[in-house]
Amino acid sequence: MRYGWVVMLGMLVVPALRAHPVFQTSVGLVHHPPSAFFSRATPVAFTQTTFPLQFVSPSPTDSLPDGMPLNTRLLWGRKGLIRLLGLAPATRRRELEIRRTMLQWHQRLALVTLAALTTQFILGEVLASDRARYYQKLQPIHQPLGYATFGLYLTTASLSLGAPPARRYTPGFSSIKLHRALALIHFTGMMLQPWLGRRLRLAPSPESYERRLRTHRWVGRLTFGAYTAAFLVILLPY
Repeated sequence: MRYGWVVMLGMLVVPALRAHPVFQTSVGLVHHPPSAFFSRATPVAFTQTTFPLQFVSPSPTDSLPDGMPLNTRLLWGRKGLIRLLGLAPATRRRELEIRRTMLQWHQRLALVTLAALTTQFILGEVLASDRARYYQKLQPIHQPLGYATFGLYLTTASLSLGAPPARRYTPGFSSIKLHRALALIHFTGMMLQPWLGRRLRLAPSPESYERRLRTHRWVGRLTFGAYTAAFLVILLPY
């Protein structure tokens, strides 16, 4: 019985110490005893409140390049007409696919238009060189061919002007920029030619007819030259 009181004291002190928060074995067991982690009930630390993940898909306008031409900005810019009307594709990748298809058809129709424009230019020069000899034969061909060439030209131009923006636009000189500069010249000429041809037919006097014919021919020459040059510069390696 010498150590009996020691045993009794230990039986009272040890449970008290184990119950004290300071002597818990790990952080978190103070509020959540081990049995809580193995019970079927939901632990107190893991509540039923959830935070849904929101996946925001990128907008095609997030990757639009800088330096877009004016016509492209008006149609395909961040507030362009195509986007305001809700006609734009859902992804930028789809826009680039549409652009590639439109430019491929632009090149094909450009070759057909060049053939028609060359024929029209030659007919016009032959007709103007000797009207008394060729007017009755060539005029019935020259006029409808002019309308057909004009329609082909507008279709070809619309495929390029209405195409979605490129992946990027490089600064500095390039064959594409030279192509666009020449396009401004032959586009202006093609818009003028139908009006000049009509004025030529309505000339009130022989002097006025000759003056208007010279204007019509020179605009046709500049238009044909600019269009041919614009077609050829695409073949340049830069």
